[in-house]
Amino acid sequence: MTQETPADRKKRLARNRQQARRDRIKARRVAIGAERFTLEMGAGTRAALKRICEAGQFEEDAEALTLLIHGAATLARRDPAAFAALVDGRRHE
Repeated sequence: MTQETPADRKKRLARNRQQARRDRIKARRVAIGAERFTLEMGAGTRAALKRICEAGQFEEDAEALTLLIHGAATLARRDPAAFAALVDGRRHE
């Protein structure tokens, strides 16, 4: 039987913690049906997203985009005319 050095034990425990973390993240993604989404955006859109994140005090772009999507879906359901005005591409500044 080999003796594990303190440094090796520390590495093994860190490796196990990281694997457990990856497993939890994967299980959560499976549970909510998450899928990867990539988006190419221009400088103006990036600046607008930055303003939204600052105004809403969002730390992550994904959080802001998720809430905006759900908010827009709610608006589309409750007030289609207001939603149409929101997404009218000719009106952005």
